[in-house]
Amino acid sequence: MPELPEVETIRRDLEKTIIHKKIVKVKIYLPQLIKIPEVNQFIIRLQGNDIEEVRRRGKYLLFFLNTDDYFVIHLGMSGQLSYQYQSSELPEKKGKHDHVFLLFEDGSQLIYNDVRKFGKMWLLSKEREMPAIELLGLDPFGLDFSFEKFFNILRKSHRNIKSLMMNQRKIAGIGNIYANEILFIAGIRPLRKASSLTKKEAERVFLSIKDVLSSAIQLRGTTMVDKSYRDLDGNWGKYEKELLVYGKRKGKCPYCGQSLKMIRIENRSTFYCCACQK
Repeated sequence: MPELPEVETIRRDLEKTIIHKKIVKVKIYLPQLIKIPEVNQFIIRLQGNDIEEVRRRGKYLLFFLNTDDYFVIHLGMSGQLSYQYQSSELPEKKGKHDHVFLLFEDGSQLIYNDVRKFGKMWLLSKEREMPAIELLGLDPFGLDFSFEKFFNILRKSHRNIKSLMMNQRKIAGIGNIYANEILFIAGIRPLRKASSLTKKEAERVFLSIKDVLSSAIQLRGTTMVDKSYRDLDGNWGKYEKELLVYGKRKGKCPYCGQSLKMIRIENRSTFYCCACQK
């Protein structure tokens, strides 16, 4: 599933390509992607309007129009957005997993592709916040993401630190890949109870969150072996080469050389070093 760095990479690409462009036609081939409103209303309220701004909240992309509406995309497990620069009309033949097309006034188009079909789209009035977004926790790049607030979340939690970090109602945007990397760099075992972390340990995790996510954004996200993530131009993310523990089955710790251990936490593969993480 695309995590914060992948979604932020796509957001930045969208900001460079579709801002102030008018949507002249919308074609939806998989109606179940549209959650609010019904499909015809979704199309009617999009067509003829400009996209003024693209924001990110956790793993959600928010497209603000020049009307009182905005639409939201969650990429699910395998959703991809691609942008074609030169096209005069919507294609008569589409790719097998191309489900939504937005055609702009200049002939370019934005295409939503999703192999596993877990993605979702909503269109809402600006005065209404989608419940799933309203319930999101602190964003690691939000102005309110301070160490004091982060440490307070840890102190009040009865969960292990990895589960807490992946809880979108506490911290928005971190998924399995980056939770593994953050905890390894911070030297904290993933099964440690969050409330057991000392202030110094919590500070290491806090700084690692910022560092790991920033580095991943710089390298345009992580594309694993399934190749399910691509940026807006269809290129793979390059952070996979920087991963220290995630996905390293039978791997060695890059710091001490000891064999890495793999366990399951909430049914997600979790990698750590027994020697370097306490």
